[in-house]
Amino acid sequence: MAHRRRILIGLVAAAVAVLGPVAPALAAPVTPVVAAPAAPAPAVPIGDCENPDPAVPAEGYAPPTRCELGIARAEAVCLASAPALSYAVAPVGTTSSTVTITWHNPGGEDLVQSGLPLSGQVYWPGTVVVDGVVTDWPGWTQLPDGSWTEHDAYDYTRPQVEVTFEVNPSATTVVSYPPASAVCANPPQSQVAGVVVTSDVLAAPEEASADVQAASAVLAVTGANATPLLVGAGLLLLVGGVLVAVPARRRHHAG
Repeated sequence: MAHRRRILIGLVAAAVAVLGPVAPALAAPVTPVVAAPAAPAPAVPIGDCENPDPAVPAEGYAPPTRCELGIARAEAVCLASAPALSYAVAPVGTTSSTVTITWHNPGGEDLVQSGLPLSGQVYWPGTVVVDGVVTDWPGWTQLPDGSWTEHDAYDYTRPQVEVTFEVNPSATTVVSYPPASAVCANPPQSQVAGVVVTSDVLAAPEEASADVQAASAVLAVTGANATPLLVGAGLLLLVGGVLVAVPARRRHHAG
């Protein structure tokens, strides 16, 4: 009996030695781990396509709509004597009220005009207007003598040019420069280098015939001068008369 008691006491002591450090930990309360809530996506007003990826929409807000941009008008017009682009765009899904216009230059730097209204008119690139008067046209260069010759840095805008309108997103189209016959397309032809325009016609006497008046007009245009020819013809007649008269006089004295 004493032997069994000693064995039982040994087992209890061994159990206490093994489980003693673990018991307090098992008795302590367990603190649950809670994940931090995700930050909500920025809320954007209803219908604005610039909202990147909203989570659960808040009250008064909705998922983004699709961004679109329509070109209602893009055509060349004449503003007095200046070439211009008349345009109108219709954005969908954004509250932006301005448009950026890019004129694409295939051989160089593009021309960008930003902060423009959604509809309006802008001068064609290369057009210079001073106090309402056009002093330069795209595709033309003024020479020191005041005349004009073709070609300048804005040749790429004629006869057609690719234009992009950007709000969110963007749309691209091709627009044509005003036709050459338009009053705003080019400098006055009387000022173009190599072109001589005569506005005054040589005045003919009132009693002159229609043929004389027509001849005067032709001279005025061609710039011909008949005076040397008339003088030469007169001299030939005079010399011919002298040559005819001398032999005749010699025959008279001989007779």
